[in-house]
Amino acid sequence: MRQQNHVRASHRSRLLLPTLVVVAALAACGTDEIVNPPYQPELLGIQVLENPHNTISAKVVVEARFVDSAYVRFWRDGEAPRRSPSYFFGGDTVVTVPVLGLDTAATYTIETSIVILDSVVPGVDTSVFETGSLPDWIAAIGTQGSDTTPGFLALSYEGGPVIVDNTGRVVWYREFPYGRFINFEAHQDGSYTLRGNNDSTHLFHVLDDLGEEVDSLKCIGLQTRFHDIHVFEDGSAWIFCDETRVMDLTAYGGLAAAEVFATVVQRLSPDGEVLWEWNAFDHVEITDLPPPARTRPRINLTHGNSMAFDTEGHLLLSFRRLDQVMSVDTTTGDVLWRLGGVRSDFTFVNDPEGGFDGQHGAVWSGPDMIQLFDNQDVAPSRFVRYLLNPTAGTALMIVEFIDTPQTFTGAGGGTDFFPNGHAAVTFGEAGRVVELDESGNRAWELTGLDGVRVFRVQRISSLYAPERIAAGR
Repeated sequence: MRQQNHVRASHRSRLLLPTLVVVAALAACGTDEIVNPPYQPELLGIQVLENPHNTISAKVVVEARFVDSAYVRFWRDGEAPRRSPSYFFGGDTVVTVPVLGLDTAATYTIETSIVILDSVVPGVDTSVFETGSLPDWIAAIGTQGSDTTPGFLALSYEGGPVIVDNTGRVVWYREFPYGRFINFEAHQDGSYTLRGNNDSTHLFHVLDDLGEEVDSLKCIGLQTRFHDIHVFEDGSAWIFCDETRVMDLTAYGGLAAAEVFATVVQRLSPDGEVLWEWNAFDHVEITDLPPPARTRPRINLTHGNSMAFDTEGHLLLSFRRLDQVMSVDTTTGDVLWRLGGVRSDFTFVNDPEGGFDGQHGAVWSGPDMIQLFDNQDVAPSRFVRYLLNPTAGTALMIVEFIDTPQTFTGAGGGTDFFPNGHAAVTFGEAGRVVELDESGNRAWELTGLDGVRVFRVQRISSLYAPERIAAGR
């Protein structure tokens, strides 16, 4: 059961900040002549409120005039204070500062400070806040190993997104029980997106740091796919869509009026206009599918399930139905090469399986190097990394990681690559989440998730959007 949070009463009385503070701030900025400013900063009120989306965070709402920014420090008795980034008013009179990563069932002191020009007015309010317990749908999570990458792991947990630190402690969550799989991603602009595979809205919910829905994203004129989306710092988004065509497949052993749907990639402006579009129907043939797959009344031609970008901005697309990863020029739309499947441009070298089947989570892991989660048709599923030589047409397998001979997932799974050379892999329905070192050896893992569906895993640097933007993830 959730425990009720207790907070200090809201402060709504007007407080004129001392003129001395303003003068000091102006002096700090190098003002030659100290004069009375044409305005008087006013602190109108501070509220420390519960976050309705999880019991281990709070939101501090600061109302003020002629104040630049606000931040908070928070601590438990005996602990060193932690601090949020500064959040700017931006010409408004109200700003919300999130307080994130709190422990469960704990009492915190929350101290609010404001900034006027370059001068800090510390401790304008101090409140007491009590957190609640985690909901029952989040299993107890532990860890094994010690060689971890700094930051947090964002898990696309089956009941909703969950973020844990390197001890396995849950530091953020949001319940979202809308599907067998949940797709939760952090983006370069500091936002999160959230989608369930059975979400009737058929769109991506855009969330802020408190889990509040602040926007939504969807394909223009086409059905939005569940599987992947990228939002860049300028607010533009790359998104997977589906187009359906009725086709006569009798010449290929199929039906006269088969419904065939294929993946489309759209790049959207911040205003929701289509800036660029790529359609798999222009590059994939029905004969790229095995003969049994061509006989169904409804045929998924491609099943795009992940996208990534190389250093030149070209797309790396994973097509599960084709057992293929494809590189696409984002200027011309041309297919640069295909790895796997019927029309592969590469021969697999040093791979005991001779290639991958039904893959997820293909990302770049170095120059001419990609990694992915290879579901395979039977156990075991595995993590693999290939070094590509486009000139020689070879894909040399340099890393293979198998959790156990029995670890298998027919659906879901994914990988992430970190700047220090480490990688993370989730085994989808099997609920295994493992971090690998540069050589592909098990370095660290989460425990307690066996049988919990974890569709995606992503390493993030901070719970706070301004710090994620600064760090690039």
